[in-house]
Amino acid sequence: MIYPVLKTNKEDIKDMHIDEIEREYIRIDANWLQLHYKTSIMLAVFAFLVECAMGIYLVNSDMLSTTPGRFFWKFMVVPGSLNLLLIIADTIIMKSKHCSQKVKIYSISLIFVGSCFIVFTVHSAFEATYYIFAIAIMLTTVYANYRVTGTTALAGILAMVFSELFIVWDLDKVSIFQSTHRFSEFIIALFVLIAFSVTCMITIRFEKEKNAASIQKEIERQQLQHSLHIDELTGIYNRRALHAALKDVDEDNVSDGKYILAIVDIDKFKDINDTWGHHVGDLCLAEFAKILKRESKRFIPFRYGGDEFCILFRNLDMEEAEAVCRQILMKLNAVTFPEYPTLRLTASFGLAACRGQIDAVRLFINADHALYEAKKGRNTVYIF
Repeated sequence: MIYPVLKTNKEDIKDMHIDEIEREYIRIDANWLQLHYKTSIMLAVFAFLVECAMGIYLVNSDMLSTTPGRFFWKFMVVPGSLNLLLIIADTIIMKSKHCSQKVKIYSISLIFVGSCFIVFTVHSAFEATYYIFAIAIMLTTVYANYRVTGTTALAGILAMVFSELFIVWDLDKVSIFQSTHRFSEFIIALFVLIAFSVTCMITIRFEKEKNAASIQKEIERQQLQHSLHIDELTGIYNRRALHAALKDVDEDNVSDGKYILAIVDIDKFKDINDTWGHHVGDLCLAEFAKILKRESKRFIPFRYGGDEFCILFRNLDMEEAEAVCRQILMKLNAVTFPEYPTLRLTASFGLAACRGQIDAVRLFINADHALYEAKKGRNTVYIF
């Protein structure tokens, strides 16, 4: 990994990783949404195929309590057509570029409840169909969204109650007001669905807590890993990070990545330490690092050691890199220290480009040679 724009603040690093995690969650939700959509289609197709199989069986037996034509329209054509309309609505919503992912999740979840409502209404004579709404509720738990699961659960329970109380589609259905057994099954199913919904909500809560704990541990690990590559005094990348970056340069050089390395020395740094003390020397290093950090949108700064810094450019021409170095040099020359009015900072820059078969080691040697030439004149930029 070639290092990104320098981020040394823990909150910045945390925000960066949270953004990455959120993008991954969005991708996972999108994949599950596709499966959710396909499952709703499979439910409609499966229900239609079961109706066809049951129709063939009942027509050829003495169990059919109505005419074949009436059975065909009531149990195949009408529910099949309604499910087809829901599938079309599903497809339009999924392919729409104007609907956000959130809208699609709510829509697919509620349309699935609609398919369950059709299957339940048509076959409410069978008590097992009470629990088909649990499928619609369960499929929403992957989104880990209380509102989506809660809305789907409420819609499913209301759909079951409405169908049971106000719709008589299958004449073989026994009303809950005419049968104690049927009424008991209805109440049990109602409480089971409510309990199942609450369980799903609790599951979501603990999944979110577990995910939050995992995310926090990963962020802490990334922050620790990041801190190992940061120079404590200056707050920019250190020698360890430079070695890792140069290794990446070697690997990326196969794909003709364009790199330029600048090695920078603060001029007469030993004289600064001897004259004003090491604490002033450290102050000079920190001030130079501040300039590098402010300008680091176009390069990656490193402190190699002592008063020596490195700057790694990527996908810049040598003329552009030289201009950036001269801009840094001008800003360094303009630095003043009120407590030390006679102290002025200058620096020497040696630049080398990675071309052809030049590896990272040779790149560093060439830049170091350019720095040697630059230090002969001091406060200048020299290109290998």
